[in-house]
Amino acid sequence: MSALPHVIDVTMQNFQTEVGEKSRTTPVLLEFYAEGAEQSAALTPVLVKLAEHYAGKFILGRVDIQENQQLVQQLQVRTLPTLKLVFQGQLAQSLEGPIEEATLRELLDQVTMSPMERIREEIDRLLGIGDREGAMAMLQQAIGEEPKNYGLHTELCDLLIMAGRADEAKQILEAIPADAEGIAKPRSRLEFIELAGELGAPDVLQAAVAEDSGNLQARFDLAIALIVNDQIEPALDQLLEIMSRDKEWSEEAARTTMIKVFDLLGKGNPVATAYRRRMFTLMH
Repeated sequence: MSALPHVIDVTMQNFQTEVGEKSRTTPVLLEFYAEGAEQSAALTPVLVKLAEHYAGKFILGRVDIQENQQLVQQLQVRTLPTLKLVFQGQLAQSLEGPIEEATLRELLDQVTMSPMERIREEIDRLLGIGDREGAMAMLQQAIGEEPKNYGLHTELCDLLIMAGRADEAKQILEAIPADAEGIAKPRSRLEFIELAGELGAPDVLQAAVAEDSGNLQARFDLAIALIVNDQIEPALDQLLEIMSRDKEWSEEAARTTMIKVFDLLGKGNPVATAYRRRMFTLMH
């Protein structure tokens, strides 16, 4: 088990170095277990999966209670399963009995999320309920507190563009570094809006494609219109269709446009991941 990344065996002898010292910078979740115990067998795979998912944001420290009775007594472990979260050298949380994975994720998020991640999570929540103005207000407040955090500026630019305030977004983009975190996203959105120009509504363009399925320019125009109308997957389907018919069409416009859409969606987006694979398969 200890051969897995971010998973260690904890004993009385290494507790100070592996838990006390490491927890000052990285949370350590202690799992007290017993070989062959039904409770441990159920929980351990969940903990290992979380350790892999969080990829070093926390350390899973496994304590065999049969081999570490002194440690069990000192930390007052009375039952299985028992988990203890140690952070910044202090015991932060203690959990006993059956524990749901969702509960564990909530606990780990509290101690592993960066301030920027917390802001983005709250922004996603606000956007999810349709409160774009609230999300922009939150970003503006965060920028006031961290004016040099240019990732916040680019997030705000993207929301401004979506709200039809492209001129304000352009002013911000001109004032921040060209390599600011996330800057490709609002830039790509602006480019798509400019490309859309006088193309017309997606349903009109869809009719043109239906009338002549081999008209790649009509397909491309439809894809751009769909992107601007936030219909990302149908747009990507059109771009893939263009590639399947002619990869070189208009200097590989379909491929380069798909890459810009991936920038728009952001790192880790499942739609971007799925369509990136499909594009790669088509190219090779």
